[in-house]
Amino acid sequence: MIEMTLTELACWVLGIVMILVVVGGWGSTWRSRKEERRSARYRAVCRLCLAVFRLDGRGSEHRCPECGAKTDRSGPTPLG
Repeated sequence: MIEMTLTELACWVLGIVMILVVVGGWGSTWRSRKEERRSARYRAVCRLCLAVFRLDGRGSEHRCPECGAKTDRSGPTPLG
């Protein structure tokens, strides 16, 4: 039989719970980042009105549903 004091048992339980919390937090962060990368693949920003819209086709240029301007996947570029 394993002999363990109450203090040792409490330390083991708290340690295991802390490890589970850290692993759960890491898994949640990883899953969230993966979903963000996946959704960014099909998203574009209009260069004229800065509207964000979902891409339908695989072409390099798309039309903005808000203003009708042509835009590409890269989105707006800085002036200057």
